[in-house]
Amino acid sequence: MTDVSVALEAMRSDATAWATAADNLDGPCSAIGGLTLTGADLSFWAVDRGLDRTYNDARLALEDMLTQATQAFRSLSETLHAAANTYEAEEEANKHAMNSIHTDDGGGR
Repeated sequence: MTDVSVALEAMRSDATAWATAADNLDGPCSAIGGLTLTGADLSFWAVDRGLDRTYNDARLALEDMLTQATQAFRSLSETLHAAANTYEAEEEANKHAMNSIHTDDGGGR
């Protein structure tokens, strides 16, 4: 294996790890959406003190953070895959260019 192929393999492995991390957040992200509480779910005392509002604000903030993390992880994965593909294509093009220079008889030899 060449240094480039090792680096490309590492990039693709990292991309897979980020995609897996994003997939692992899908469950908690969807579960938190169903954890709403209304005033009817709490005591009058808790409603009077705004506990229902505080709880739901915190739940929404956590849901938003999970959604943002999922999007960021997927973006990292896609970017790493795209970078690996670009590096691989450029390396292949450079290899062909070097081979054509090497096999060129120079015209004046």
